[in-house]
Amino acid sequence: MQNKVLIAICFLVSGTTNAQEKNYISIDPILPIFGTVQIQYERGISDKMSVGISVGLKTGSGIFKVSGINGDRISIDEFNFKGIKILPEFRWYTQKSRNRLSGFYVGAYAKYQNFTDEILGVYTDSNQMDSTIEIDANIVTFAGGLEIGYKLIIWERFFIDFLIAGPGVSTNRIKLVEKQPVPEEFYDDVSDALSEYAVFDGLNLDFRINGNQDTNIVLPALRYGIKLGYSF
Repeated sequence: MQNKVLIAICFLVSGTTNAQEKNYISIDPILPIFGTVQIQYERGISDKMSVGISVGLKTGSGIFKVSGINGDRISIDEFNFKGIKILPEFRWYTQKSRNRLSGFYVGAYAKYQNFTDEILGVYTDSNQMDSTIEIDANIVTFAGGLEIGYKLIIWERFFIDFLIAGPGVSTNRIKLVEKQPVPEEFYDDVSDALSEYAVFDGLNLDFRINGNQDTNIVLPALRYGIKLGYSF
């Protein structure tokens, strides 16, 4: 009877150990510099495949401020968007590992992102009249794409996860709600300024930002980065 109990205990311990090797949790050590905290959980579903989810909270721009829009007639304060992002993910590791998932991997991801900010500034219209800009801005992003990376075991259960590239496409819904009316020509000037903005540089986009209604923009997406993690 005692031998059977010992065998059962050994079987349970062995099963628990194997299960522990299928769980991975990691954080991005660089994103906090940009005002974002992000954590990822990955679960192995076979000896070469896994599913995971990342959750990020953006509390500000961090030490790197995002400059506002400044032109001949526009002066907008620095942007300081806040919000959340969620990224489900699937991975296939190219090598089979008995203890834990590691090495090169390819996969697919999706992303939901919801950021808000208050746009403040001054606008001078064609009649040289100044208007105070107070607008609530909301940007909702849905994205998807492929990825390639490498997970390196550095010591026992600790690892570094290098996301080498993650090309994809994103749809972005921009909604601006005026706290007080602004001249209609303001949005023409903002659209012209954004089309030449660094984030859109070289894309040759033709769009117009609308006030008090949605503006939809499709953009290329790219993920890359590094994470530090622990398997359990």
